Amino acid sequence: MANPQSAIRNPQSAMTLVELLVTMSVVAILMLGGVGVYWRMNRGLALSSAVSSIESVLRSARACAVHERSPAVVAVGFQPDSTDPDPRKRLVGVVHALGRETVSCWHFEQEQFAGGSVLGALGQKATATGATPAPGKVGMALLLDGATTQLEVQSPYLDGVREGVFIECYVCPQAAADGALLPIVSKGEGAAATYWLALLGVGGNAFALQGNVCLAGGVVPSTLTTGALVVPGQWSHVALAYYRDGKAQSGSERGTLTLSVNGVEAGRSYYEGADPRLEANTAPLRIGFDGANRFKGMIDELKIAGLVAGEAVNLPKNTEVRLDPGGSPDGRVHFDPEGKLDPAHHKGPAIFRVISAEDRLLRSVRVNWLGTVEVFDGEPPAEQ
Repeated sequence: MANPQSAIRNPQSAMTLVELLVTMSVVAILMLGGVGVYWRMNRGLALSSAVSSIESVLRSARACAVHERSPAVVAVGFQPDSTDPDPRKRLVGVVHALGRETVSCWHFEQEQFAGGSVLGALGQKATATGATPAPGKVGMALLLDGATTQLEVQSPYLDGVREGVFIECYVCPQAAADGALLPIVSKGEGAAATYWLALLGVGGNAFALQGNVCLAGGVVPSTLTTGALVVPGQWSHVALAYYRDGKAQSGSERGTLTLSVNGVEAGRSYYEGADPRLEANTAPLRIGFDGANRFKGMIDELKIAGLVAGEAVNLPKNTEVRLDPGGSPDGRVHFDPEGKLDPAHHKGPAIFRVISAEDRLLRSVRVNWLGTVEVFDGEPPAEQ
């Protein structure tokens, strides 16, 4: 009869202590190697993620500049504990793009009028009072009698414009008495209007262009007025632009207001303070009316755009990112309307340097003079 415990005592059916130790050693070596590979991959992913985020934001700003034929910028936010007096040595924690986006557009063609409403080019509807189409500068124009006619537009796209606003249109005013106001567009009424653009009668035979904005906290900088540049009975292209312009020399935030007539800048003023953003305002947009005064004449091709901030992208914390803005005084990357690096702001290419915190690998993201976004391992080569 076989002994039931013989199998237990048989050394061929069990693992020896030496074999067990060898097996555990092999497993430990494999695990340690795997952890090392994991950490190297993690560092590589963080580096690639930071570079990819910066690339994406830069390309988005450039595409916006080309599409809207207007300047766009990439702004950065520094890490709270990075306080080096030289901004080029401070660690960047956040990047985001600021670009112009059309939020309201009006052509005033005959087929857009239906009873007491007018349909805009972006599908927005305006409530019309006595307004009619008439032959204009580009197709049909909006004819306003200066007494009862006006348009009111309610749109959430207009309500969200905070970083900056751009208004442009053609106007053909009728002669007015000295000092008479002919409002072109107004977001809200009176001093509470977030933005306002109008003509001011000068001597009955010419108009000056006026504009102002209302900023966060109800701050209203001085109204900007041009010389007598708009002639009654003739078409003129007029424009207002207000935008956050980064840091002023004093270190305060700055906003810039400009007025243009027939493509030539005719007036500029600056605001410096804690918050140069536009005041939030859900009041309707008024075309040809500001709550007290009315336009007399014709308005054509009215377009309103907002400076819209893209999503703020947080960079991985286990990377070190620094920006050399290429001489830009406000520390931003500026694209001109052609998508090139703007020579009015930059003296050389803008370069983001990204370093993985543990193994100090360096990758560089450069914006060259043509606005092209380039990525390099290590320092970028000198431009030809």
